[in-house]
Amino acid sequence: MVKNEMEYMMGLKIRMYPNRRQEKIFWKNINASRFVYNKLLANSWTDSKVFKNKLDKRYPIPEDYWKYSKSGKLFKASTIRPTGLARITKEKYPWLGDKHIDSDMANNALVSYKSAWSLFHKVHNSGTPKFKRKSNPNQGYRTSNHYSSTTVKNNGGVPSLYNGSIKFLDKSHIRLPKVGRIKVKLSEVLPSNRLVRIATVSIKHLPTGEWFVSLLLKSDEPFKKKLPKTNSQVGYDLNTENFLTDSYGNIVDNPRFYRSFKGRLTKEQRKLSRRARRAKSEGRKLWESKNYQKQRKLVAELHARVGNQRKNFLHTISTTLIKNHDLVVGENLKSKNMLKNHALAMSISDVGWKSFIGMLEYKAPLYGRTFIEVDPAYTTQKCNKCGFKMGTNGSIKLTLKDRKWTCPNCTTEHIRDVNASKNILAKGLVELSKPLTEDSPIYK
Repeated sequence: MVKNEMEYMMGLKIRMYPNRRQEKIFWKNINASRFVYNKLLANSWTDSKVFKNKLDKRYPIPEDYWKYSKSGKLFKASTIRPTGLARITKEKYPWLGDKHIDSDMANNALVSYKSAWSLFHKVHNSGTPKFKRKSNPNQGYRTSNHYSSTTVKNNGGVPSLYNGSIKFLDKSHIRLPKVGRIKVKLSEVLPSNRLVRIATVSIKHLPTGEWFVSLLLKSDEPFKKKLPKTNSQVGYDLNTENFLTDSYGNIVDNPRFYRSFKGRLTKEQRKLSRRARRAKSEGRKLWESKNYQKQRKLVAELHARVGNQRKNFLHTISTTLIKNHDLVVGENLKSKNMLKNHALAMSISDVGWKSFIGMLEYKAPLYGRTFIEVDPAYTTQKCNKCGFKMGTNGSIKLTLKDRKWTCPNCTTEHIRDVNASKNILAKGLVELSKPLTEDSPIYK
């Protein structure tokens, strides 16, 4: 089966341990990928009307493309000129012909460039594509996997994780183009599907100095088995006091990972700033200053530790919700707008709501569950028993300080967050009863 026709996809991120020779090859490809992307972006501005007078000088029309009429007049069709990668050749930039440069690197840089412009035209608020900086702490490049018919035939007869140009040699080694055999550490068991292919591969270098390889796997079979029905439905309410409260009254405490490291981070970042000022006053480049680089790596490791703890926490909670309930209903939070509140911005960023919702969205169809997001309007102010809304009929609207309240209509005592989660679940059940449309907020 062709990989483009495969329905199921899965990402696999693996830690790598390259030696010095392999690191040099990685950096050659990273630098080349950044150069190609930036050159493509620069050429897109050269082609605009602003630089029209410079276009003929930089990229003249090849004489092979010139067409004349019988009278000797030049046709308009002769305005065709080289575009894209045709302008970035090995003849013009000889160092791109280095034997360690991956042949698929340039094509993937072109794909990233086109995706950036496509995102700009579709979303608009993402802004025009920006040039990639060499000083960016996160660096990487993408390559592609290929299967030759001879190799596949001699190794099992079907494409797999073990017979492509990028393949696993065993549980602790993988082979990459131009790099060869490299040591890796798997964080999970490799999928055992009958037919699974490696598509695109991303090589990443983090500020901490760690190397990772991310594989996009495709298959005609699900990577996870559908779980049996639990006949359970749950709604949840997110807040900064407690991370999550569900409709059963269960409360998950907010671990506040960033706040727990804030004091040490502040101290280490001040030390980093002092070393940067000292290096500049002595006329040294920051990349030459060993003390600065040592401190920069320490700060990066602290930030990575906070991020890893938060990610592990969110994965645990999201997986538990999806596995234990057939239907999960949450509130459609506009976290971008909420971050404009400077009093709550740090707490909202620390709790990771957007990442948590994203995990629920992709895990629900993976395990055969249903996840819905609903409008959270009035879920806090409304009684889940009788439907009375606070702030109406002479009642006082609830504030953030009111964690418990009694309904003036039916005298039911409510815990604020539990009541909100029950209202969210009720809204989700209403959405399920409606006929499906393109705007239905359902993730299956």
